Amino acid sequence: MKEVILLLDDDLTTLTVLERALGGAGFNCCSSSDPKQALSIVAAKDEIAVVVTDLYMPHMNGLQFAQALSETALGRPTPRVLLLTAQPSLESAIGALRGGACDFLVKPVSTADLVAAVTRALDRARQDRLIHRGRAPDVAQHALPGAVQATGRKAKVPVLDTIERLRRLRSRYDEHKLDDVAWELLLELLRTEQGEHKLSVSALTISIPGVSATTSLRRIGELTARGYVDRVPDARDGRRDFVALTLKAHELLKDYLADVDRYLTDIHSSGPAASAP
Repeated sequence: MKEVILLLDDDLTTLTVLERALGGAGFNCCSSSDPKQALSIVAAKDEIAVVVTDLYMPHMNGLQFAQALSETALGRPTPRVLLLTAQPSLESAIGALRGGACDFLVKPVSTADLVAAVTRALDRARQDRLIHRGRAPDVAQHALPGAVQATGRKAKVPVLDTIERLRRLRSRYDEHKLDDVAWELLLELLRTEQGEHKLSVSALTISIPGVSATTSLRRIGELTARGYVDRVPDARDGRRDFVALTLKAHELLKDYLADVDRYLTDIHSSGPAASAP
């Protein structure tokens, strides 16, 4: 059976670029611009072993797609997922790992990096199929993420390495005295605003996985008092307030994401051995 790489992106130009890059490297590809359609394609085609998906898409983002895929009963191993994004953040890297993604790539990604990531993902997908069939993979040649190989060296794990480096990068902004919950709330608001949507206070309080609504509501109050967010009354419903980022928050997030972008670019150009900040 010929293994197939499914490409998912709402940008048709990006799909064409990805298909040419991977097709030129010898991979068999198919593509979709709609996440729901992509789920149907995976369910119908046993040969799909890897999905390369954009992170930010309307209606269903890449993390939601990965979660939906993991919950789909296929009767075979779930295809490995690679996430692509032009707007990297610590939250998206952590979300990628939690969602089962096996790699996290930053656009624009070079053909060499893309091919290498797909090759790793395909190798892991083959291991999954061997285990599913009751056959043990050759761990000497195909180490799982984080596994110790015969040489005693630990396998390289790009996602985990990225997360650790981004954790250290955030320490540069300690003077703002924002904990992880506050950062996630601000970044969630930024993502929402970039999608030209609004979030009510109640919607924002339940938007961060693993954080109670009470904790989120307390942080929103603190961020409002410190000038990072504004609460804007809904003109059509006096019981509801919307939440919006202030100029102060926009400037902070702009600087932070610019640093993240530069740093991830440096990591990908220098390799995993690049020094941490």
